[in-house]
Amino acid sequence: MSDWQRGDLALCVDDKPSPLLGRHPAIKGRIYTVASVVIADSLGLTFEEIDHPNALGYYAHRFRKVTPPKADEFDREVIDLMNRKPVEV
Repeated sequence: MSDWQRGDLALCVDDKPSPLLGRHPAIKGRIYTVASVVIADSLGLTFEEIDHPNALGYYAHRFRKVTPPKADEFDREVIDLMNRKPVEV
């Protein structure tokens, strides 16, 4: 069983070409949003930010789960502005 799930944030830690698929568009150091988790002969992840050439996605061992810190008051205010909600003055 995998602890990955849709919506998780994944940091790419290995962007070397795959012997089977060649170069993949994930870039080391970038963070992606998990679109789906695929369990076949190994654990695969697909990402919202990347068009996938196949349904198996990319090897999960090339990524690390990222847990962002909880939003503080400033973060909540910025999020509210981005969502066009009125902010109390």
